[in-house]
Amino acid sequence: MSITIPKPNLLTFKVPGVLAVGLLAAQFLLFQYGNDTEPKCTLKVDRPHYSTSLSENQNIDAIKLNITSTCNVPQKYTHLSASIQKIQNNHEITAYSFVNERRSSTTKSPNVANFKELFSPCQKGVSVAYRGIAQGYVYIENGKKLAVKGDSGKFVAEECLIGAQ
Repeated sequence: MSITIPKPNLLTFKVPGVLAVGLLAAQFLLFQYGNDTEPKCTLKVDRPHYSTSLSENQNIDAIKLNITSTCNVPQKYTHLSASIQKIQNNHEITAYSFVNERRSSTTKSPNVANFKELFSPCQKGVSVAYRGIAQGYVYIENGKKLAVKGDSGKFVAEECLIGAQ
């Protein structure tokens, strides 16, 4: 008499087992990747530049500084102080300061706050190297307050001198 050992059929799935595995996988993916809402914000400081739009539309010679605050979650507003730095006598000094500037996000772009109207009057005809710096806080919709700072990088020359503030 011979003994027969039945082969298990490993490829035959039972519905409750497959369903349980599927639910576990979905739960893992949902909590692993769907909950990546640790608030992070960055401050992009553009290089200071001569504003042709202010010159053409309002007859103002000015150096303009644009700043954008961007978060991975909706923000209420960004509150910051910024400055345009210049090189004078081989030293970096503040040419113009913007203190306590506040911009809110919009319903169209709830993660972004734009600072587009920061400018300083200047006198055309003198080449000066400028850079922008900014620091402040972003107030997130969930009540958190995040510190942000940034700069425009290296100094770039413009043909307009910002006078004494």
